[in-house]
Amino acid sequence: MPERPLQQPPPSPPARLDHRTRSDGRVLARSSLTVAGRLVSKLSIVAFLVLAARLLSKEEYGLYSYVLVLAGTFAILADPQVTVIAGRDVSSGRHGAAASYWTAFPVVVATGALGAGAMLAFALVAPGPGETVAVLLVAAGYVVANRVAGLGLDMLRALGRLGTEAAVETAGTLTLIAAATAVAAAGLGVTAVLGVFLAHALLTALACHLLLRADIGRPARGVTSHRRELVASGIRLALSAGATAIATRGPLIVLGAGGSAVAVATFSAGLRFADALYMLALTAGQALLPSVAAMRGSDPARATRLVRKAIALATVSGAALAAAVAPFGAQVTSAVFGSAYASSGPLTAAMMASVPFMGMLWISWFALCAWHRERDVLRVACACAPGCLLAAMLVIPGAGARGAAWVYVGAIAVLALGTYITFERAVRDPRAAAALVPA
Repeated sequence: MPERPLQQPPPSPPARLDHRTRSDGRVLARSSLTVAGRLVSKLSIVAFLVLAARLLSKEEYGLYSYVLVLAGTFAILADPQVTVIAGRDVSSGRHGAAASYWTAFPVVVATGALGAGAMLAFALVAPGPGETVAVLLVAAGYVVANRVAGLGLDMLRALGRLGTEAAVETAGTLTLIAAATAVAAAGLGVTAVLGVFLAHALLTALACHLLLRADIGRPARGVTSHRRELVASGIRLALSAGATAIATRGPLIVLGAGGSAVAVATFSAGLRFADALYMLALTAGQALLPSVAAMRGSDPARATRLVRKAIALATVSGAALAAAVAPFGAQVTSAVFGSAYASSGPLTAAMMASVPFMGMLWISWFALCAWHRERDVLRVACACAPGCLLAAMLVIPGAGARGAAWVYVGAIAVLALGTYITFERAVRDPRAAAALVPA
């Protein structure tokens, strides 16, 4: 009789991560380290933006805001998301840290350079308010360096080193803010301020590499099939992230391409409060991904409960925060940015309506990634983005910054609801319990 094939054991997550996924409370507590570190970073960035609004002229502040958003958008558009896929595979035990890191590294560098080149080309075709060649070149360097730093931070999280990742993030950002404030106070201009951001990204990438040396070893050639798998799955997430970026960053880009630097600055001041919370929600989703991916292989029901619990907590917290801040949007904006930005107050109040949807969007987004449902994420993003961009192009030329604020709210709400509904359908799919790898 033929021998019965041996049953393969389920993938084993890294030892640190396995220890920290033994209870939901521990998962949320450990994940909160990443969220707390990013919260400190974002609050520091907000503090710097307040200082920058006071230290730079209004035209310089508008240029600074526009170039950062432009760089961030093209970095997302050109990112194949191999860092997310590599981290997920390490967390679930499917691939080792060394193989995943060195397989992803050349892809991250090459696509970062592609994004930087695309940004420069866009700036030549549709120049924004006050752009210079020096500013754009520094921003292009930041795009590449920031992607390499992101790979290191994702790998630290994947290995369960959440405290280390939070420390690197917090210490680096505080140093960045101190240096950028000194440069702005010295009157060195927007190019020098962005140069500090570039230096921060390079130093963060170096610090992560040194911390990961014991896990990743020396540079090694990646397995071709592994790289192909990373890129194939990552491209789906990249297209999803790009479509999401178009939907949520489109209002500012449309306003910047057709409006004045003052209009961009007015909108940007109101956007900063919502945008900080948006990035915090994204961080919450990232922080939960390693633990959800580790759980999902052995106990998908528990992983599902954890995701739902996190979404409920984020939605309720976001609604409470929005209700508390929105009535005082004008006072808060004027107090923080100064009387020159008093007109941004109503925009701040309007954009607070998007906060309850932010956690729902990004926790569902990364949960679908943990379930290897990148195709579903892509379908939702591509279904929503064209309508959001069309709304921006139709509304903003006539309604200006106020219209841009409400288009931003609508884009996040539509994306969040679509992504969450897709997640609920995915976990009810009978194939989800058996599929450990993408089809």
